[in-house]
Amino acid sequence: MRVAFIYLFYVWCFLLSICQAQNVKEKWSAESVTLFTTWTSLSVLDARQTFHMEEYRMYYDDLEPITYAHEVNPFIGKNPTKDRVVMVKVLSGALTYYGLNKMKEKNRKKALIGFNIFYFIIVLHNASLGLRI
Repeated sequence: MRVAFIYLFYVWCFLLSICQAQNVKEKWSAESVTLFTTWTSLSVLDARQTFHMEEYRMYYDDLEPITYAHEVNPFIGKNPTKDRVVMVKVLSGALTYYGLNKMKEKNRKKALIGFNIFYFIIVLHNASLGLRI
């Protein structure tokens, strides 16, 4: 778990350096920054729920296998490891940031609202299966 936080810290520093190095044509509004932060937080919650699912399987699968919860992200795979989950989340976050940074502000807000709704539904669905946050 500590390794995951170290990875996230390095990625955070990398993203901050990208923000400073790029010549952004259109600045992000405060609303877009808030939406991006919310989306990132929901992504971290989804990763934590994946960790919880795998922790449960490691300890209790012999007693009572859980068949109702499984990973559906094809990049993470059916048996996700913490390193793979963190790297997929970091890479997808960086690529999403890069793509959003190229958009006009109006389109960026619409995309971020869509991302937030999508991830909110995922986190709620995972929580309804009993995966703690």
